[in-house]
Amino acid sequence: MSIPAKAILMYHSVTGKTPAVPGSFPVSLARFRHQIESLLQRGWRNAPLSRLRDPVDGPTFYITSDDGTVDWSRNVLPWCEQRGIYTHTAVVTGPWEPSPRYPLAHLIQVVLVSRSRESLRMLAEEINGRLSVPQRNYVARVYRYEKDPVRRTIKGGCNLILSEHEAKRLLQPLSERELEMLAGRFENPAYYKRFSFAEVGAHTVSHRTLDRHTERYVEEEIAPCLHHLRREGLTPSPYFTNPMQPAPGAAVEDLTTFLRRMGFSGTLTCGGEWDQHSFVIPRIDAQQIERHLGLEEYPE
Repeated sequence: MSIPAKAILMYHSVTGKTPAVPGSFPVSLARFRHQIESLLQRGWRNAPLSRLRDPVDGPTFYITSDDGTVDWSRNVLPWCEQRGIYTHTAVVTGPWEPSPRYPLAHLIQVVLVSRSRESLRMLAEEINGRLSVPQRNYVARVYRYEKDPVRRTIKGGCNLILSEHEAKRLLQPLSERELEMLAGRFENPAYYKRFSFAEVGAHTVSHRTLDRHTERYVEEEIAPCLHHLRREGLTPSPYFTNPMQPAPGAAVEDLTTFLRRMGFSGTLTCGGEWDQHSFVIPRIDAQQIERHLGLEEYPE
C-alpha cells in the first residue's frame, strides 16, 4: 500500500459524552481516538491545516471537520487540545445570526428522523414531481449511498436542485421539537476561543450548494461567512471548505479564481488523496481512514 506524504482527514459527526446530532452518520470518539493514536504510533506527524502547503519531513496528517456541530466540538476539541493535536473546523455561520439561519442540509436531517414514514413519502412525491428526468438522475448518482428512495429524493432534491427558499417552504411547518433540535445543534463562536490547537475556517453562511452563479455565491455565502468569523474574534484559515456536491452544471473548480483573489490557498472537498499541488483538495472520509491508510479496523 502506498502511503501519502500528506493525508487530510474529513470528519463531520463524532459521538461521545455529547451525543451525535440527530440524523447524522457519526463515528464514535473511541474510533476517532483509535485512528489518531494509530497514526501517531506509526510515526505520522500532525500539523495545522493552515500549514498544509509547507514542506514535511515525513507522513503528516491534518484533521478537518465540517459544519461546526456540538458533537464534534465538545467531544473532539478538548481531547485534541490536551494532547497538542491540531484540528480545523469549517464553520457554517448562519446559526450565529440574530435570526438564526439554519442550514437546509441539517434541517433535512432533522426532518428525516422526526417525521412519520407516510409524511416523508408524501414529501418525497412532492419533490420528485418538481424534478426533471436529468435532475432525478443527477440526484440518484450523487446520493447513491442512500438506498431508500424516499430519503434520497428528499435529500438530493432539496440540497442539489430546488432553491433554498423553495425547499424550506416544502419542509414547513417545523414542530417545536424540530426547532429545538436545530437550536441545540451548532456550537457558539466563543467556545472555539478556548483552544490553542483548534483552527476554524469558512464553510459558507447557509451550507447551500454551489450553483452556476459563482460570483453571486461568493458574495452571498463565502464573503459574509468570513465576516462573521472575524466579527466574533476568530481568525479564519486560508482554506475554504466546500459544503457539498455542486448543483448540475457547476463545479468546485469554478470558485478557484474568486478564492485566490480573496487570499485563499485552497478548497477542501471530499474524494480521497491530495496530489499536494492542486487548489482543490480532496480529503479522506472518516469512515474510510483505516482502509485508506492501512490501519487496523475498529469495530463499531
